[in-house]
Amino acid sequence: MQKLPSPEYLDLTYRADLNLLVSRWMRHPSVAEMQHGYNLMLNAAATHGCVRWLIDARRRDHANQSGIPWMIEVFYPQLASRLEGRVFLAFLLAPMHLQALESDTSLLPLSYFDTLPYQIGRFLEERAAMTWLDTHCPVEKMKW
Repeated sequence: MQKLPSPEYLDLTYRADLNLLVSRWMRHPSVAEMQHGYNLMLNAAATHGCVRWLIDARRRDHANQSGIPWMIEVFYPQLASRLEGRVFLAFLLAPMHLQALESDTSLLPLSYFDTLPYQIGRFLEERAAMTWLDTHCPVEKMKW
C-alpha cells in the first residue's frame, strides 16, 4: 500500500497488489477542492497505469451537486486520453446521498456510461464495490 501526497480533505492510496487507486474524501470539499482532488486522482492513476478506482465519498454530503456538470463535461472525458483501457470508478456513498442521486431525474442514468471508455458504479458497502470492480475489471495475475 502506497500513501500518495494529497491535501487534508482527501486521502489517496495506491494498492499495487490490487492495481487499485483508493480515494477517500475526508470531508465535503468545495467545488475547487473537488476538482483539484479528482485531478490528483487522475494524475496518480496515470502514474501507476491504474484503471480500477474506489472513491469513498461517504463523508461528503449530497446537498451540493454543482460539481456534477464539471465531472461529466470535463473530468470524465479526460480519462480515455490519460489512461489506457476502460476505467472503472466504484463510488461509495452514504445511503441518503445514493438515494438522492438515484431519484434525481436530471442526472444521467448509470446505463448511459455503459458504452463510454469509463464505467461508474454506486455502492453503500466497500465489499460490494470491490466485487463489482473484480467482476468488471479483474486484477491480472501478478508475476513475482
